[in-house]
Amino acid sequence: MLVAGFGLLSALGGGGLIWHAVSNSKQQIRNKQFSMELWRNLPADKLFPATIGRQDPDKKQDDPGTEHGWTRVALSSGTSCKAALSGSLATLATQRGCVAAMRATYVDDSGGTAATVAIVTFRDLSAKEDLEEHVRDAQDGQERVVRALAAPGTQWKDAARAGDGGRGVMDLYTPLFVAVTAGPADGRRAGKLPAPWGNRPLEQKADRSAWASTAKGLAETLAARLNSQIPKVGP
Repeated sequence: MLVAGFGLLSALGGGGLIWHAVSNSKQQIRNKQFSMELWRNLPADKLFPATIGRQDPDKKQDDPGTEHGWTRVALSSGTSCKAALSGSLATLATQRGCVAAMRATYVDDSGGTAATVAIVTFRDLSAKEDLEEHVRDAQDGQERVVRALAAPGTQWKDAARAGDGGRGVMDLYTPLFVAVTAGPADGRRAGKLPAPWGNRPLEQKADRSAWASTAKGLAETLAARLNSQIPKVGP
């Protein structure tokens, strides 16, 4: 009877070990290097989804993932930090070891606003820490930090840029920063109000503030999306 008891305990112990091994086999071990090189390891259309925005409120659980708000209309094949960024952000990114800066242009559902999004990759995780504040200061100084990526069917260009925003990806092992510039898709220049407002700096700044809020919101949306996608990819 005692021998049988020991046999049962051994069987239970063996079963526990097997269950533990199976459980461990299902665990995903984070590959930090994969996150550090995310811009190389994911195709551009994964980093820049075809649409960005809110999920359809009527979407069912088993429906395909669809978002509405912004549609991608241009995607750059270049990764040059100098070609993608402008002003003091370009200088600062170079000083901090910018590895790559990829761009895509989106147009909102109304067709009236265009925005070029840049995903900036660094070697050092600390390089992205205060860039959000830097972009905000640049906006106050009427400086644009991302070069507009032209898109078919729009008049989107550097001269139409009106507001910027930025947000770092929160993941601790991913040195990515998202910078966005937004403005009128028809190419007109914001902040050029007619008289009697044309000679008032405050009103001119207020006219550009809506574009800055748009750029900031889009940067936050894409940074959050990247942050949520990172654990789902990589070995």
